[in-house]
Amino acid sequence: MIRSYERQASFKYLTGRGGRFLSLSALFSLLGIAVGVAALIIASAFLNGQREGLLDAIQGRSPHVVITAQNPLPPAPECAPETDPINLALGITERCTQAPAPIKGFVADDPVIAAILALPGIRDVFFEVSGQAMVVVPDTGAVSGTFLRGLSMPAIEQRLGQNPNAYSASSTAELARDEVALGLEVVINLHPERRASLGLLGETLDLVSPDGTTTIIGWTPRRRDVRVNIIFGGFAERNETYMSLEAARTFLGFEPGRYNGLQLFLHDADAAQTLAAQVQAVLATGDNSPNWTVSTWHDRNQAFVATLGIQRVVLMFVLALIVVVAAFNILASQIMLVRDKRKGIALLRTVGATSASVGRVFIGMGLFLALFGCGLGLGIGLGVVLNFSAIVAFLASIPVMAGAADFLGSVTVKLSVGDTVLAVAIALSITLLATLYPAWRASQTEPAEVLRYV
Repeated sequence: MIRSYERQASFKYLTGRGGRFLSLSALFSLLGIAVGVAALIIASAFLNGQREGLLDAIQGRSPHVVITAQNPLPPAPECAPETDPINLALGITERCTQAPAPIKGFVADDPVIAAILALPGIRDVFFEVSGQAMVVVPDTGAVSGTFLRGLSMPAIEQRLGQNPNAYSASSTAELARDEVALGLEVVINLHPERRASLGLLGETLDLVSPDGTTTIIGWTPRRRDVRVNIIFGGFAERNETYMSLEAARTFLGFEPGRYNGLQLFLHDADAAQTLAAQVQAVLATGDNSPNWTVSTWHDRNQAFVATLGIQRVVLMFVLALIVVVAAFNILASQIMLVRDKRKGIALLRTVGATSASVGRVFIGMGLFLALFGCGLGLGIGLGVVLNFSAIVAFLASIPVMAGAADFLGSVTVKLSVGDTVLAVAIALSITLLATLYPAWRASQTEPAEVLRYV
């Protein structure tokens, strides 16, 4: 607790020689703290706005939870020793037969699926078929692996209808039976110079599935001619290819009415991890056939979300250095003040002030600068964030600033109470820490040593 005379001494040491205003060093320290706090608040609002916009784009188009039934492995061929003399003469020693492949996927009225769809918080549900495939450019022979998804038209519209990076040859998000939508990474792999290009729009490509069929000439992969109607960008979806549900079901070898994927869109995207755990619990009660995998939008975009978090931490750390610079100014000025005011400190000690009381005088100086600096910075930061639209409009009215205003107009800012409190707390902590050493030096001043030569 700082006493009344300690506060008076603190303010006396902060003022200039006239005693009417802050000394120049104290004023610059206060302004440095204010600038640091304001920069932290404004940068935090910009980063929160950017993060929210990007996450909204991911959460709005990408399913929040995806449940996939793993396709069963084909059975091993059954072989028996060859008994035909002709075949033995030709060097054929075994006769092998291939057992029928197990049925892929699940049906929509499966009891496990019904139990999942009864979970609370689900907004939309889309069934899909999916599998690995290859896209081949017939003219150049360029090949790209891709993950093929067969989706219903509402699901395709959900993913591509509001995607600003989706380009359609027919100006719609609909896909005919022989049309596909290619992810940007697939397009880059098919380009001779690995560039993002829209040149494949309207072109006919070969789609090849590794799941083939056995004919009289042996095993052959499934192949189909498809026309590229849409090229789209995205985050985790860049290497995917979309196809109409029925066409993909035939191409990937699924029986009618069967699927191997379930896409869930939730009312609250942040509840995806919780719902995924509930889905896992439901699947654990089933017969474990087929094997299931559950992923959330966060799992599929983990690297991107982590990058946003690292970017935020690094920028906040760099901006916090502004406050550190101001704190060094406080540290240096108070060290010089302790040396300059040694006689005054000695007089305080001789009239009964304790060493702790002298230390509190200098801590009070730092507390004054911290509180007023943080208050000023808080006012500046909140003023800029809350009146951001008005500031952009004002800049747009200045011809030389019109370009900057156009850019700022596309930026979203979002004030976070937690980040604002954190910025003020950081500034207060750094400033008060900078006063501890000068306060300790002042409290160690011995009156006898100082007044001996007076």
